[in-house]
Amino acid sequence: MRIIQDTNQAVLSQLSDLLNAISPQAYTTPLSLLQGSSVGQHVRHTIEFYQCLFQQSEQGLVDYDARTRNLRLETDPIFAAQMAEELLEETELHEANRKLLLRVCFGQDEPQEIETTLARELVYLAEHAIHHFAIIKIALRADFPEVLIPEDFGVAYSTLKYRQQV
Repeated sequence: MRIIQDTNQAVLSQLSDLLNAISPQAYTTPLSLLQGSSVGQHVRHTIEFYQCLFQQSEQGLVDYDARTRNLRLETDPIFAAQMAEELLEETELHEANRKLLLRVCFGQDEPQEIETTLARELVYLAEHAIHHFAIIKIALRADFPEVLIPEDFGVAYSTLKYRQQV
């Protein structure tokens, strides 16, 4: 399970690094490439999924649709960086094998509950974050090329491994 925690810490560290390097303008500007959303909105979404998992897992149930939606996360990159740093520490505090129920609704009236574990949800969150990082990287390179983004930001670990073999 250590690899799952380490991976999530690496992902959150990449996010923290970006947040410490991005200007408030680049963070909050609605971008046409993102259909009017901002980098900050993608960051808020990503951070809130982690917060949701860690907060709700204590009760044994996770419902990502029931996240807080703190707008400060999408408008204040310094605050978002602080939250990412807190989440880095949070990954150490939870038992990865903890059994959970995942509540999903998919727009239906009746939610479904699916058995899962904290470890499985952390795998999902790492992949989910990397997906959003890829979107963020594309948008920043198009509209704010002065923001320096590492080449492997937003690239799946399986892709990085494949590229090393080729």
